[in-house]
Amino acid sequence: MKKKPITICFRTSEELRGALETAAGEDRRSLSSMIELVLTDYLKRNRDFSDRDQVERRRYPRKQVTIPAYVEVSDGGVTRHGAVILDLSLGGMRVSVPKECVSKIYEKGKKSHFETSFTLPSENKPVRVVCKPERVVPSNGNVYVGARFVDADFTAYQRLQQYLV
Repeated sequence: MKKKPITICFRTSEELRGALETAAGEDRRSLSSMIELVLTDYLKRNRDFSDRDQVERRRYPRKQVTIPAYVEVSDGGVTRHGAVILDLSLGGMRVSVPKECVSKIYEKGKKSHFETSFTLPSENKPVRVVCKPERVVPSNGNVYVGARFVDADFTAYQRLQQYLV
């Protein structure tokens, strides 16, 4: 774990503090961790800020992509939502889903499985994988879901491997 020797203090409104505490609770983080996540995300999107000094902790490195997808969740029946895959690896993905879809993916703090189908660039046949959400982060009216793959057929996984390598 990387040491964090710097302390920053600032004033804020009760509304902002409450919203941050709620988001931290939903994401099962400390308030300090949530504030750091929000600030880091802002700087990465709007400034020249990167984690070049940090070592990749994931088993499989992620590739930044923008791939349209569908997310299917069970709610008695099957509900299909449009989504966008933002990064992809052999072990999982980060997908942006509509806010109304999240309650079914991450119901009452319990992680449930969902199915994602998408077509890799320069291919015609869709890839279907079953995912388990590991992290859920609100962002601009949508929600980012970091998910790991729990099931995919062998040919789908092979095609994914060929695309990523």
